[in-house]
Amino acid sequence: MPNETPNGHFRAGQLGAALWVLHRLAVPDARAPEESAFRGKKVPVQLLAGNQASLMKNLLLARRHGGDRWKAAAEVFRDIPDLLPPNLPANTMEPGEENAFITGHQKQIAAYQEKFGALVGDAAG
Repeated sequence: MPNETPNGHFRAGQLGAALWVLHRLAVPDARAPEESAFRGKKVPVQLLAGNQASLMKNLLLARRHGGDRWKAAAEVFRDIPDLLPPNLPANTMEPGEENAFITGHQKQIAAYQEKFGALVGDAAG
């Protein structure tokens, strides 16, 4: 069974999901990463780098959409500080760490899908 303890890898997965959902709210036709994108000698800090760098751009794009999409984006944005682990894991993940990262990612995506429905769509990949 995957590690569901909210350790640094689990939290990094949750953070990755929040960053991804913010991107999805900004760019509705964006394709979700496949689970395989998180496996095979990956480093969490590198996995998150692209969406971290695009955080403000995604927030501004979601703001332009307005309405429920903007409200959802603002809520996800407010979640990010609580999901940020004290230290983002910066080493290559072992299989158990990969599982923890993926589990955190999946659980956070599922929570946003439940909360925002069609706005998030099938963002789990």
